[in-house]
Amino acid sequence: MIVGVSEGGATKEGLQLAIDVSDEVFVFHDPRRTFHPKVYLAGGASRREMLVGSSNMTAGGLGWNHESSLWLSEVSTTISKPFTDASQWIADLLVQPMSCKRLDASLLNDLLSSADIRIGSEAAARRVPLNPNTPEDSDSIATGSVKGLFSAPAMVMRPLPKLPSTSIVPAVTSSPAVAPTGASAVPSATTTSPPTTLLPVSAAPVVRRWSRDLDNTAAQRVLGSSSNPTGNLRLTQAGHGLRHETYFYQDLFGGLPWAPTSGKVTEQEVLVDFDCVIGGTALGIVTLRISHDPGRISGQANVPSVLHWGPTLSAMLRGTNFVGQFISIERLADGSFRLTISAAPTGAFIA
Repeated sequence: MIVGVSEGGATKEGLQLAIDVSDEVFVFHDPRRTFHPKVYLAGGASRREMLVGSSNMTAGGLGWNHESSLWLSEVSTTISKPFTDASQWIADLLVQPMSCKRLDASLLNDLLSSADIRIGSEAAARRVPLNPNTPEDSDSIATGSVKGLFSAPAMVMRPLPKLPSTSIVPAVTSSPAVAPTGASAVPSATTTSPPTTLLPVSAAPVVRRWSRDLDNTAAQRVLGSSSNPTGNLRLTQAGHGLRHETYFYQDLFGGLPWAPTSGKVTEQEVLVDFDCVIGGTALGIVTLRISHDPGRISGQANVPSVLHWGPTLSAMLRGTNFVGQFISIERLADGSFRLTISAAPTGAFIA
């Protein structure tokens, strides 16, 4: 495989998967221009096949999206030239030692720490799939106009074939946290085992930080038998001098793959994987939904952005009284997110 890292779409998990499944994998990078070809060349003793077009090497690109590609089969020597030319082009890429480098653990670490190459993370966020049969990769999740300007075409779409159980599928969450000596592995969001204290998932510097105190409503503490927990946290100004109408959607969670909420006219949502530390206990990665709906403002300075606690954190909040403590949400330089509930904010507000 020869892959590019030009446009910020490459992720740590994707590059690691390429190392894991390939006999050899190389990164080609030209600082002056984008490396963007999609060429698939397969050859055997008696024939060759080639696919060239717009299709990324994902379930969406090869089996789900609207794509346009040309498939050539070498059924005779009369059409050998395209295959010879493609093979020579690949060979020409491989002999550029300063532009085409073998990808291994050392180069991957260099890419992650590079100041001029942006490598993303599958753990940062992903769209909320509107169709449960949609493959979980970022170029195939259903998206559309918030106001419903478009609808599905009437044409019959070929269904995506089911992947065999032996297929290697990249995980959408980040690698599990590394436990200290003698500690257990990080519990999943559905486990009932008691959480274990773990090291932080990421040591990258914080680039944005917001915090607020937890009142009864935010901490999911009901005041009477007639009240029910809200199940969410209103993302407010909290005295930081920010514009809460836009800050969370455009800044703190800006650039994430927001998608329209099914059945809602103006609401959008995104799934974010947080490295969670609650009351001094590290939970590892917990996926939470963030929603944003300008319709909530209604001219009354109401809060349009909401964090939904989800089953894991809702259960913890109902089981322990965190009223008076602080929640801090941080965005890190590597694109990951951290959520902490503690006696004081984890630091000063970073816009």
